[in-house]
Amino acid sequence: MQRMTTFPFLARPRHLLWPCGYLNLQPTTMQPPAFTKMSLRSLLLLACCSLAAASEWTFTGGKATLAKKGDPEGSSLSFGPSEPLASTIPLASRDVLKLQFTLTDGETVGRPHQALLLVKDTQSSLEAFFPLSVKESSGRAKVDLSHKDIPAHLLDAAVLELSVVLGGPGAGSSMTQIGSVAPIVDPAAKAMHEKKRAQELGEGEVVYKPKAEIRHVFRADPKNPPKVITLVFLMAVIAGFVGLFTAWFTVLGANFKHLPKALQAAPVSHTLFLASLLLLEGLFFMYYTSWNLFQVLAGAGVVGLMAFLSGSRALREVRARRERGER
Repeated sequence: MQRMTTFPFLARPRHLLWPCGYLNLQPTTMQPPAFTKMSLRSLLLLACCSLAAASEWTFTGGKATLAKKGDPEGSSLSFGPSEPLASTIPLASRDVLKLQFTLTDGETVGRPHQALLLVKDTQSSLEAFFPLSVKESSGRAKVDLSHKDIPAHLLDAAVLELSVVLGGPGAGSSMTQIGSVAPIVDPAAKAMHEKKRAQELGEGEVVYKPKAEIRHVFRADPKNPPKVITLVFLMAVIAGFVGLFTAWFTVLGANFKHLPKALQAAPVSHTLFLASLLLLEGLFFMYYTSWNLFQVLAGAGVVGLMAFLSGSRALREVRARRERGER
């Protein structure tokens, strides 16, 4: 009998044996390797773990001291991130609330980029921030809170909520409520409180903001001066004319008998001269009633030139009669 040697891989011509199994050589659709999926899941898991393990700013060893007038040391209460102050602290006008604690980033003390104390009125949502004084070497932070620091419109609230706000680049930020205070305004300080509140809210003080439009109507110019002044000047003018005519007839010896001779010798000159005198009086009347100064000056220039030319000729005629002995 002839001995036949058989090989296991010959019985399965479409497969190749490997130490850990065999590889199917039949044509199939390519699938992504299983280790790639596992790698992505592992990366996501590691990222989540890293975020969960990232440190954030917090504080330890919190102490609140309420210093009163006559008792600068005051009474102290302890608080922490998970243990806020058990009761609301009354804050009178002359009290000072001193807060102290140590800031930490994980297990390391230091100074964050921002360290603030938030004072908030939960009913009106009004709030104010107070920066903490922090020592970088020890992480020791402190802040004092009194009526002179708190805005006046927050002092009207019944209760103010206190929170510590910490944050900075490279670390998680946090806002932790540590307790609350109840402002108490003394009757003696009520007036000062109201004045401060008015200044902050712009009540009763000069505020740089749009004002109501002002429409001012100027009083019309008086058309006539007061009657008393008018009567005084009128009497002065009348008295001047009476004195002129009196002196003319009694002292100067005026003679109306020569009027026909004067008009016959120089009719145009005498007529224009007398007319110019009347026109000058008319200019003053127009200025008193309706004309302005520029209109009067223009009219006076024309009338004055006419009076100068006609008056010079009229005076020559009068001189010629006097030289003949006619007066």
